[in-house]
Amino acid sequence: MKIALIGDIHSRFAQAEQVVTKIRTDQTEAEIICMGDVFEVEKKPVYSADETAIEPMPLSDYVMDSTHPFIHTLNTFPGVIGNQEEKLMKLMPSTQIPENIAIFLGYPREITKGDLLFIHGHQLSWVERDPDVFHPLIENAMLTYRLCFYGHNHDQRLFGVNQVDGEMLYEEIPIQLGSPIPLDKYEKYLINVGDIKSTPSKWAIYCSDADTITFYELSPAKV
Repeated sequence: MKIALIGDIHSRFAQAEQVVTKIRTDQTEAEIICMGDVFEVEKKPVYSADETAIEPMPLSDYVMDSTHPFIHTLNTFPGVIGNQEEKLMKLMPSTQIPENIAIFLGYPREITKGDLLFIHGHQLSWVERDPDVFHPLIENAMLTYRLCFYGHNHDQRLFGVNQVDGEMLYEEIPIQLGSPIPLDKYEKYLINVGDIKSTPSKWAIYCSDADTITFYELSPAKV
């Protein structure tokens, strides 16, 4: 079994289409899971055209790309809900949400497959180990899973996690793009799959047969 993990698209649908095309070309058998934050819900100021007003009257307009044709492809993939989708639900009455968008708002908090956990990550407790290393904590129900896949902070990383005397110890493991990293079946891992929004876009593929994780990025020339 191969699982391709894409997330944090933030309405960069052209980049997402390039990544999915690459996955389907190179890893034809891979299942694709969307890790949340499909949309970018932005608040933009709009000003009144009433020239008689002493000052422009600021209005708040939340805008997002809801018409890109690739959305219809994305909503055929299983996925987990992100904070952008939760934000959208708070801003728009359910009766006003288009059907092609509502599918993403109905995504579950998490997906589990045996000892694998897939979650966007904003729901978790996080720790800043130093200014450049920020990751969620494995705690509570997460302890039952061996591999925890997440996103949210747009930072593709891999951590090995061991419990010593009741304390969870996190060790960052170097990654080399395109090279499968073998995983220890007796160790837990935190796996940030990367984000589509950035340039270059990033994603990851887990192979259960070989028990490896491989990280990828898309050449900027192809976006």
